[in-house]
Amino acid sequence: MLDYKLYVFLIVATRLSFSKAADELHITQPAITRHIKHLEDHFHQRLFDRKGNSISLTTAGELLLKHVKELFHFHKEMQFNMNALIDKTEGVLSIAASTTIAQYILPEILAKFHKQFPGVKVKLFSANTEVIEHQILNEEAQIGFIEGQAKNRELSYHPFMNDEIVLVIAKGHHLYEEVSITLAHLKKLSLVLREKGSGTLEFIINALKKTQIDVNDLQVDMHLGSSESIKSYLKAKESVAFLSINTVSNELKSGDLRILDIEDFTIKRTFNYIAKQGYKNELAQIFLNFITHHYNIL
Repeated sequence: MLDYKLYVFLIVATRLSFSKAADELHITQPAITRHIKHLEDHFHQRLFDRKGNSISLTTAGELLLKHVKELFHFHKEMQFNMNALIDKTEGVLSIAASTTIAQYILPEILAKFHKQFPGVKVKLFSANTEVIEHQILNEEAQIGFIEGQAKNRELSYHPFMNDEIVLVIAKGHHLYEEVSITLAHLKKLSLVLREKGSGTLEFIINALKKTQIDVNDLQVDMHLGSSESIKSYLKAKESVAFLSINTVSNELKSGDLRILDIEDFTIKRTFNYIAKQGYKNELAQIFLNFITHHYNIL
């Protein structure tokens, strides 16, 4: 439905190669050049700078690429929504998700999914990464959403959304007004962490190892099984904690918690969805398509 010339431009701009675009689109290179020329004539400006065998986007080309990506995203969303009107999909979809994703990411998505696909009954289980992988392998759940870095060859892993783990403190802590601390200072603070087997804890340990800090070097008060329990603990005791920024947005807005930056240290990660290798489930694919078309997460 969309202008084919725009699709040609999208492929050329993404590959930055007329020949690779021709191979991917199964048309000749002169045809590629002709489509781009028509667009340049239409907008009265060059979209690519050509230097020998290489090309690069002009300022106009970069702007057009931004708009074309948005256009194709909304086009896919429109197609998905229109098809959903005549879709009679029914069944039960079992989803296993890590605590952070199950509590803070999926509820809004599931509410909108249920509104569009009322015939699909969703069962959501919350567990840590190790348990989720076990559930997927045993086909107790069709799709899993995890925070961990584990790589099991029997599972396929796909990026879902970006996240950052931050150090937070509660109002009343003696460092509440501080902007940042050093890693050396971190060793002296009372710290509460997620439970063993947690994907969040795994990321924290691995990130600290890269700075030559072992978790045993830290003054860990306690390991708790959820972000909510950690937040409550912080309000009752002068400790600090590493938590996903997705879990503390309300507390940051109210001022009950604040982020304490650590100099030259950040923990960024990507949430993944996982499935059993070779295992196909129609309802799981519909749910993943819904996320792709409605949430420009990554």
